[in-house]
Amino acid sequence: MSFSYNGYSVADIEVTGVFGRAGVGVSLLCLCIAFHVPETALAEVRLRNFQLRINVEGDAGKVPSFLGFAEPEIPLELATRSGQNPRRLIFELPLAEGQLFALEKLRGGDDLHLKLRFTALADGPNGAWPQQDEISHRLNLSEWSKVLKELQGPEYMVIGIPLPKCAQDHVLTEAVGRIRRAHAHLVDGRFDAVVSECRLAVESAALATGEKSAIDATAQKLKSAKRDMTKLEREFSLMEAVRHYTQLAHHVDDRGAAEYYSRDDANMLLATAAALVSSSLARLQSSEIHGLSAAKV
Repeated sequence: MSFSYNGYSVADIEVTGVFGRAGVGVSLLCLCIAFHVPETALAEVRLRNFQLRINVEGDAGKVPSFLGFAEPEIPLELATRSGQNPRRLIFELPLAEGQLFALEKLRGGDDLHLKLRFTALADGPNGAWPQQDEISHRLNLSEWSKVLKELQGPEYMVIGIPLPKCAQDHVLTEAVGRIRRAHAHLVDGRFDAVVSECRLAVESAALATGEKSAIDATAQKLKSAKRDMTKLEREFSLMEAVRHYTQLAHHVDDRGAAEYYSRDDANMLLATAAALVSSSLARLQSSEIHGLSAAKV
């Protein structure tokens, strides 16, 4: 692809590399772009105000999804008579964790296909002309795997666990609401409150779904016949384990001190409780669908 002015090509654009930079709560997707000025380029033209819009191409026939605007790492003005050829510029796109999760879901384990739309302003003998052109760039699995590690940094494992959601009048509204409040407490650094909300969310889900007696029975089966337990019974054991682990949040020791829960404790409990409530929600939705199907028959 290239920019042109008054019928003359003034800069050819090439993607020479993609890498990631880990930050605090955000990562930077970085694209290294080379600008080649052709020998036949019209003299006295200057390119400035570079910007890059990044879209992600999904399934064939679908409109590419917008990812964000990448900005140049440093300001650049490219003159067609410049002796430096090529000129390289890094464009940086901030990616929050939620965007990274959504991007991975859209990629679906395949290569990552980017649609890059470059814009700039060209100043020349006939005034300022806006420039725009597009280029596609593919990152294969090994290339994207390397970038993903750079984006996430070496010390954290980033896993996307969706927060459960349901209608206001759903039987699990209370449990879902407590999971969301627990998430808000985690963001605010109130880890004891996270633990309390997770416990109440799991207890609420057990009662609202009518599974409380089955969970209690599973606790007994775990002692006598754990090898014979089904997958669902083992999930019920996790619910009981969350309730048991968080029980200390509501008590004090013999010295009157409350148990301390750290960020790691809060992360573990919120991830587990959110997954368990989501699973309870899925079971209810599945039973409702099966019930409707049976009614039609």
